[in-house]
Amino acid sequence: MGPGGQTGWHRRQLTVSPSPTQTLAEWVVGSQWPQISEEARAAASRSWLNWLGCAIGGANDPAMDRLVLALQPLAGNGTAPLIGRPGQTDPATAALLHAFASNILDYDDTHWATAIHPAGPVASALAAWSSQERVSGQEVMHAFLLGMEVSCRIGLAVSPGHYEKGWHISGTCGVFGAAVAVGRLMKLSPQQMTWALGHAATQSAGLVASLGTMAKSLNIAHAARSGLVAAQLARHSITANEQALETRFGFAHVLGSGSLNDSVCEGLGKHWEAARNTFKPYPCGFLLHPALDACLAAPDRLSVSSGAIDQVDRIIVSVSPLALVRADRPHPTDALASKLSTQHAVAVALLYGDAGVQRFTDAAVCDDGARALRAKTEVVADDQFTAECARVELRWRDGRSQVREICQPLDQPPLAMSNASLTRKFRELVAHGAPHCNADHLLATLDSFLFAPDAAELLTLTRPNA
Repeated sequence: MGPGGQTGWHRRQLTVSPSPTQTLAEWVVGSQWPQISEEARAAASRSWLNWLGCAIGGANDPAMDRLVLALQPLAGNGTAPLIGRPGQTDPATAALLHAFASNILDYDDTHWATAIHPAGPVASALAAWSSQERVSGQEVMHAFLLGMEVSCRIGLAVSPGHYEKGWHISGTCGVFGAAVAVGRLMKLSPQQMTWALGHAATQSAGLVASLGTMAKSLNIAHAARSGLVAAQLARHSITANEQALETRFGFAHVLGSGSLNDSVCEGLGKHWEAARNTFKPYPCGFLLHPALDACLAAPDRLSVSSGAIDQVDRIIVSVSPLALVRADRPHPTDALASKLSTQHAVAVALLYGDAGVQRFTDAAVCDDGARALRAKTEVVADDQFTAECARVELRWRDGRSQVREICQPLDQPPLAMSNASLTRKFRELVAHGAPHCNADHLLATLDSFLFAPDAAELLTLTRPNA
């Protein structure tokens, strides 16, 4: 029988009282699409739309060009197409490249409770694998939702200590989602899915120290590749620890704050963490977004004209303790560093009244006005603030002071991104990263993706001369 069969190794039963690792594996294998709520399905479709837009937007970024060139001598021959650009490669490398492209602009998504960008590793691995075996749009979307859910639940189980220790949680937990999602398409047995999680656990990696460099996006890219490889290993009966999440010296014990208990599995299929995913309105680190909203969201937004910079005395930005540690970067040197600089984000928002893709480029970093306002900006921690909160105080030399404060969960109205705003963002990303693409055609195809008999046809529409 083939790799997905139930003979040999696969006849062995899981333990009578399944561990969290085994429970997650069995849930992924047994999930049925008709039992999934409309809310969860709609959330998955929105996350898929956002991911594809981000992958197209970053497809021809200079950093992506460098990565493709670096991997060419190492990648295997294959037929997996690249998103938004010519060329094809092996599916594992394609998964890595898709994920890198989807994150390089820092415009992707955020599950605020964990700080995970859940779609990138999962969708990228699925897109790569769906080019190898014919699967339907519904099968891909089902696997995508399950993969994001597993990533977010494991992330919650080790938060907040995991991220605070310096683990880049989008990479360390994204690998699990990618593994089970691809494993779902491969029709793995519960035993094989447990092994896939075990392989993912031992490949889990990524350091917060990489933020501000291209290696940050590679953390997410490696999660996509490693997750796909984990599923393929399990498919061919390469064994792994069957309690890798919770056992001593396992994932939670080594990378978290202790053992992983059964709460990671509570409400599976009823409560969807993946439905709480949010979409970035700004192409920068999510911890900068509250400060940007404080500057831009109010009807009477704060502003400083280029001719009034000298009249500004100080700008004091109060943020959460975590945001101070991660995003107090007064002297960004390039576009990547600017995406993690609260000083730069506030400066461009005050100067230009927006914070789009063009405000986080090398040219924007070198802008004299932005540089001058960054020098006047001080970032401080407010111990009462959570990550969703920020206060911006603009002090003028004549004694005036303007203050804007925001403390609003970004997955709730009015800051949650509407469908119309998400569509506008998609069009912006297509125009930026792959102007050869027909955004109208892509959006129409996405609207009917659940009914597509061959999911791979979607990616062909992103390629030049499609």
